[in-house]
Order: sequence, then C-alpha cells, then structure tokens
Amino acid sequence: MTSYSLPSDFLQHLILDQVIATVRYTDAEREQFRQQVLSQMNYQNWLQQQGVTAEEFETWITREFAIRQFQQQRWGKRLGSYFLERKRQLDQVICSLIYLRDRDAARELYFRIVEGEQSFAEVARLYSQGAEAQAGGRLGPIALGELHPALQRRFYGGRPGQLWEPMPVGEWTVIARLDQWLPVQLDDTLRQTLLNELLDQWLQHQIKQQFPS
Repeated sequence: MTSYSLPSDFLQHLILDQVIATVRYTDAEREQFRQQVLSQMNYQNWLQQQGVTAEEFETWITREFAIRQFQQQRWGKRLGSYFLERKRQLDQVICSLIYLRDRDAARELYFRIVEGEQSFAEVARLYSQGAEAQAGGRLGPIALGELHPALQRRFYGGRPGQLWEPMPVGEWTVIARLDQWLPVQLDDTLRQTLLNELLDQWLQHQIKQQFPS
C-alpha cells in the first residue's frame, strides 16, 4: 500500500486519528471549546446548511478539539519563532499598480505622475491594462506573500507614498506605489492559521515516511 493507492486526504485523516487518540484532556476543557464554537455560530442554521445531525456535530467538536490540543502541545512553544519566520509574507500592504505592455509608454506615464501632470489614479484608469485599473490602480489590503516577488522586494522596507520607476513584473512593465503598510498581529485567528500550516507540513512529512512511493 503506497501513497499512490490512497488519496492524500484519507492518509492525513488516518494519521490524525492515530495521534489524537493519545491526546488527553478533561470534559470541562472540551466543553469550554464547544461553547466557544457555539458562540460564533447560529447552531440550528449551521446544522441545516452543513447537512449534519446534532450527534455528528458533537463528534466533530470532539475531534476538532483533540486536533487543536495536539497542535498546541506539539508547536505551541515554537509558534512565536514560526510567526517571525512567516511575518514577512503575512504583513499586508495597500498599493497602487499600473500594468503596461510597452516599457517606453510606462516611462512616459511615470514621469507624468512624478511631474504632477496627471495623478496616479487617473493614469491607472486611462492606461493600465491590469484588473485594478477601474479602482485607480488601488489594490489591497493584500498579504505581501501574494504579490509577485519583484513587488515584494520593492515594498518590503519601502515607505508609504514611495513611487518606483517602471519595473519588469513577469510579462508586464509595472509602475508601483506603496500606499500603506499593515503589519500583521499574532491574534487568535492567526495563531490557529499558523498551527494549521505546521500541522499540514507535519502530515505531509508523515505520509512520505509511512507511505513511501
């Protein structure tokens, strides 16, 4: 039996079932998690929308809580350092972009903006071939890691209001301006997102070890 004969989702489910079977917690801890989940949802509507019974919901709650306990026990202490590793990709920006095919035209438009002949937004609406044109080139908030590496390099460490000369971005020539930098905060939602990332990475490693191709 190899990883080619079973789907990855099934293998992950199987491995998770094995590890959470060893997780220990009290009924009070499980009930506290249950109440937290219920406080964030319309219980009856959720059951109907998901097509699950109350019994299936309780089974899911128990399994989800055990998974989160496993995540916390295994990676809770190193989450701060992992956050710092990922922060550069997770920080968000609001920026303005003008996409053009013609580099010479891009330079001409760049100097119009610099010299105040036209505003960035006006140039974007009139000439940009990017999806953000109708919004005056405005994009965001968007995580830095979701942008093209060329834009990431410019924006990281840039200052709000900074305008860059036309640069190659894939097949395009882009005029870029950083409008706002939004540092990400390690709140409860992001903590769980990062724990999920670590769990996914661990599961993929376990699959390769236990079910080599």
